[in-house]
Amino acid sequence: MASKPPTDFDAIADALYVLAPAAFTAARNERADEVKKSDPQLAKAIRALYRPTVAAWAANLLAHRHHDLVGQLMDLGQALREAQEHLAGEQLRGLADQRRQLVRALIEQARRDAAAAGHPLASDAVADLDRTLSAALADPDAARALAEGRLTAALEPPLWPGAAPSRTEAGQPDVSTDVGAGPDTGTPPARRRPAAERASHRASATDAPPGDRQNAAAPDRAREWERKREKARIAAAETAEREAADRAAEAERELRSARASRQRAQDEADRAEAALVQARERDDRARDALARANARVRQTETASDFARGRVARAREAVREAAERLRRLEND
Repeated sequence: MASKPPTDFDAIADALYVLAPAAFTAARNERADEVKKSDPQLAKAIRALYRPTVAAWAANLLAHRHHDLVGQLMDLGQALREAQEHLAGEQLRGLADQRRQLVRALIEQARRDAAAAGHPLASDAVADLDRTLSAALADPDAARALAEGRLTAALEPPLWPGAAPSRTEAGQPDVSTDVGAGPDTGTPPARRRPAAERASHRASATDAPPGDRQNAAAPDRAREWERKREKARIAAAETAEREAADRAAEAERELRSARASRQRAQDEADRAEAALVQARERDDRARDALARANARVRQTETASDFARGRVARAREAVREAAERLRRLEND
């Protein structure tokens, strides 16, 4: 006896987001139509679901089918952030190796799953997946979004300094910021760090005083190094703050546009309701447009919240670095 399809939103959403993007829209609309009479609100919520990109679909497959690997990624991200915060160089080197191996394993697993589903991943989808995994390693919010398994687009690594350990601070050449990328993975490089952040890491690597840091004969050199490091961090944090502010402004503009689209769609739906008998097909199109507009508003509101959070964290980084600089200069 065939099992009945799920009737609660979470189960339906989970089932839809493991479908290939090409099959998503038809399946979504079919499920919405099935529950439309019995639960109109559920039908609206289902229609509001956004079709995922290929990279987001591949990430969702990992979340739903390989909980152990995604759990390892979340644990490793936490360990990397703690090691970065405490500038634990030896620990960072070990974790960096684990990071490359785990991301490589996740990407290869995603490639196998996608190929088995009949939709092999192209190079641009692999690059987007690489960035998504990098974001999950650097940002706990991104890690939770990945683990939920309902991504609609690739995640972007955060822009503020200190969010994720760089290869420079881990004692390795600063060749690229793509996690798991390399000649043996076939993974295209992810987006590079902002210039100010790379400058901060270079200052950390090149200005470090030689010799034993615990040598009591070199306190002035150590303080000078710390001052240079803090100045570089301040510059990187200020650049990150400006970038985050630009993203917040862009998200706000997108939010206003989405709300206007939603209002237009609502007006169209109201007019279609008045002529439902004569214009049923037009009414359905208007409702679908309204659902997409609502989804767009939610996405842009989420993007705006993320951007505001990035601005706040960047400002806090500037404040803390400036305070440390003042303490160092007063020593």
